Formats: sequence, C-alpha cells, structure tokens
Amino acid sequence: MQIEWTDGEESFADRAAKHVAARFADKPTQTVALPTGMTPVGLYRRLLALEAAGAIRLGAAHYFNLDEYVGVPQADSHSFAAFLHRHFLDQAAIAPGQVRLLQGDAPDIAAEAQAHDAAVAAQGGLDLAILGLGANGHIAFNEPGASWDATTHVVPLTQETRAANAAYFADAFTVPSEGVTMGIGMLRAARHILLMVSGASKAQALEAFLAGRPDPSWPVTALCGHPSVTLVADSALRRG
Repeated sequence: MQIEWTDGEESFADRAAKHVAARFADKPTQTVALPTGMTPVGLYRRLLALEAAGAIRLGAAHYFNLDEYVGVPQADSHSFAAFLHRHFLDQAAIAPGQVRLLQGDAPDIAAEAQAHDAAVAAQGGLDLAILGLGANGHIAFNEPGASWDATTHVVPLTQETRAANAAYFADAFTVPSEGVTMGIGMLRAARHILLMVSGASKAQALEAFLAGRPDPSWPVTALCGHPSVTLVADSALRRG
C-alpha cells in the first residue's frame, strides 16, 4: 500500500489527481468507479483542469457510479447521478455512451443492480475504484457487517449514514432508507484502488484500516492486503 499524507485541501486534491492521472497515462481506456460527497470534489476540479490543459484524456474511459439512493430518479438534484454530472461529467469531454450510472428508481432494482454488474464486466472489470470513507468505516454504501463477497446490491442505510448525507442538503430532503451499491467483492476485484480520507470524523475508521486487520465491523478493512491501494489522507488524521 502506498500512503500519501497531505496538508490542506489543495494538497489533498493534487495528490489524488496525480494518482488518477498516472493511471490514465498507463491506460486511457480505464474503467472507473466514481464516488460522491465532498471528499472527491477537489479531485474532480483538478481532473477537469488537467483535461483543459491537455495533460489528461478523460474521454476514452468508461465511468460508473459506486452507489445511488433507492427510489430517487437520476434527474433529481439529490441523486448521486446528478452530483456526478454537476461536479464532473457535464464539464468533461466525455460522451454519454462512456457513462453508466445506477438508476435508483428502476422498477426492478435487483435487475438494475445486475445490469450494472454486467456493464462493468463488459469492460473487463474495474481498473480503478475511487473511494471515500464513512465515519463507521463504510465504503460506497457497504455498511458494517456487509458481505465481503457481494457485487452490486440493495442495502439498508444506517441512521448514521443517512444523517451524514442529509447534511449535504440545505432543503428538507429526506435521505432514503435504502441504497444500491457496488459490493465489497466488486471493489476488491478492482485492479487499483484510490482511498481518499479527510475529516476528523473518519479518524477511527482510518485507524482500523491502517491497523491492517480485516474486521467486518469496519468494511474498509476488506481492502487490507489488496495488491494496489493508494491512500491519500489528511495528515491531521495521522497517529504517531
């Protein structure tokens, strides 16, 4: 595992972007799983700037989202699909055919999950999974106790996760009680993983990961032993 400690938002975003750019330089046709939330916003800004400067080609890759709220249409401004379009996809030189986002309001959500898996498999699996980290150790929407073998599936969301996500919205949006997410088995199968960690609330989860002991009560520890993980983390979370 490669660990990069950073000081401040600018350094955090720069280090993450350099890692992603290196992956694209090796293989422009990357298959990438994209996260939402405030953690990757700076990364998306840096990637767009790199594309504008001609330093990276984003258009040849294929993009998938990690997760989505069940029952929320993609066009709804609260959806993760809308977030990705707003902060990254709509500003990049990426054709619509290169993007496959989960449809949270699909009439058959289990079939939608299977279709997401099939679309990833058709591209040869994930080359790069970009992950954030929840305070309870969740990665994507895989909460404590989740199966470590699962592919994309529907999950109940903990009250802790729902409360944390509700904080992103200034209106009265009620975070749904269920999400659909790429499973831990699918994430562990990615050839490369970029784990981005910032925020004081993530300290205990990060400590559990850095301890290197797989523990189902901390889903992030499923990544322990993965052959290619880069951790970019705020140095304020560093212990010792």
